[in-house]
Amino acid sequence: MIRKFAFISSLSIILLVAGGCQNKTEPEDTQKSAVSTSSEHESVEQGEGAVYSAQDEDVPPQYVDESKYSGDELAIVKLMNARMRYLYEQDEEGYMSLFTAEAPFTGKPGYKIRNIFSMSEITITEQRNIYQATVKVTELRQADEMEYNQMMVFWKKKADGDAAQWKIADID
Repeated sequence: MIRKFAFISSLSIILLVAGGCQNKTEPEDTQKSAVSTSSEHESVEQGEGAVYSAQDEDVPPQYVDESKYSGDELAIVKLMNARMRYLYEQDEEGYMSLFTAEAPFTGKPGYKIRNIFSMSEITITEQRNIYQATVKVTELRQADEMEYNQMMVFWKKKADGDAAQWKIADID
């Protein structure tokens, strides 16, 4: 019985020592593995610096320059910028306040907009009960490198008179 125990103990010690030798890391091995894989929100280390992609950071959006607009066009650009800000801040109540009651939205989407980098001219037309504005935009979203082409539709109700404000009616 004692011989059996001594044999098992010796075998266990040999296995522990052998296992420890296999996990031993030489300094050369550490340098070879300087590049590590990462999850979506971690940086990839390479040498002394770090490399970040647009997907890794939650950066504030780049807003449309409002100084280039005036009147109704300025009010529409401010709505577009407010939409980006509320998405970035994850403010659903603020986001939904930008839309008309008739808009086909029930809540804010899960994405954030990095910037609107292309925008057509804002076209304003008069309808029977509203003024309608349309503008085509191309958006870049956080954590996504795809370009999204959107047609934004804005309404201002004539019945509200001087107190009428532009609202987003739809985004296609």
